[in-house]
Amino acid sequence: MFWGLFLGLISAMGAFIFIGLMNAGQSLILPDLTDWTPFSGSWLMVVIMTSIGFLVGLVHHYSSATELDVFEAVDEGRMDPKPVPSSLLASLLSLISGFSLGPEVPTGMLSAGLGTWISDRRKMDTGTTRTNVLSSVSSAYSGLFSSPFAVLLMLFESRHQQNLVYYGTLLIAAISGVVGFSLFYWLGGDSFSLLLDLLAPPSYDLRIWHLAAAVLLGILAVPFGLLFPIMNKILSRLVMPLNGQPILRSTVGGLLLGLLSVALPTTVGLGTNEMVTVTQQAAEIGVFLLIIFALAKLLALSGALSFGFIGGPIFPLLFVGSSVGSAIHLIFPQLPLGLALGCMIVAVPASIVPIPVSLAVIGIVIIGISLTNALPVLVAALVAFSVTHGLLIKKEEKTESSFPTQE
Repeated sequence: MFWGLFLGLISAMGAFIFIGLMNAGQSLILPDLTDWTPFSGSWLMVVIMTSIGFLVGLVHHYSSATELDVFEAVDEGRMDPKPVPSSLLASLLSLISGFSLGPEVPTGMLSAGLGTWISDRRKMDTGTTRTNVLSSVSSAYSGLFSSPFAVLLMLFESRHQQNLVYYGTLLIAAISGVVGFSLFYWLGGDSFSLLLDLLAPPSYDLRIWHLAAAVLLGILAVPFGLLFPIMNKILSRLVMPLNGQPILRSTVGGLLLGLLSVALPTTVGLGTNEMVTVTQQAAEIGVFLLIIFALAKLLALSGALSFGFIGGPIFPLLFVGSSVGSAIHLIFPQLPLGLALGCMIVAVPASIVPIPVSLAVIGIVIIGISLTNALPVLVAALVAFSVTHGLLIKKEEKTESSFPTQE
């Protein structure tokens, strides 16, 4: 309990400092990007992204920086702490320069790496190390996403043994999550996160047919979610010849993504501010451009990861969902805006990230909808995850059957 809470407190402080540095860096070097009009982006972004790409390439060249899997660390109960400092530096540079990435991966790497490092230094056993890692991640994410409950659900959705002992770990992680949330609340000036009620669409009276619509919306989110790994795979193959030259790889990537930001300014950054724009000005933007914005954001996200920039996919995928949800509401105005937005904002990332229930709660916090309106959101998230998971299992089974084993 002591080590879990202590590491949770330190991790939350580290995550808060990282977010503060990210926000300060963005306000310092990024130009004003409030105009969503195509080809209205600043050419300064090309200079910034190319220059930062060169710096990120240097970090990769002289260190072991890499994109570490936080969810795997939660499942395994540890993360190799050695590449964490250089990875955090590369991620901070990536985020402050406007690449289409989120802060959930670097804050998760910081907390999981810190929990593992201190546990190894104190020669703690595997069980205690696992508790420390889960407590650290829980505290950092509770502050980042403004929802200790969502993070607790994430731990339930992670791989674990179904026994009573795990509830002791959950208790420590839950208290650590409250500590992290409280620290963010206090250091943020006694105010909740800016993500809370970010969109706040008008509430609606829930009807039975809304649940059927949520199922269809969850299915509709799957193609957009699957485009992310498909684009990632294609771009990774195209970039593969440059993997041995990380400086050139990241510099070229910065240049290309900078040019993309000039053509479509909505591809810059996390996507939280742009979520407000595409929902409030959806009628002015139009269905066609909203879909283009969603596809371009997926391209910018896949490109950033393929060219060696480090960050998370959740925040950009939330923007993709908001764009698609706004487009669906324009096509079918009979669907309440809160229903279309809520379902798509959550279902798109839930089709890829293996924590659908947690994402549903995070989406409800961000969107700002009532508890009764939240039920379709949960349905859409579970449908999107189940369909994608089923498709991937079928593909794996088909791949394995094409390579028969010999006795």
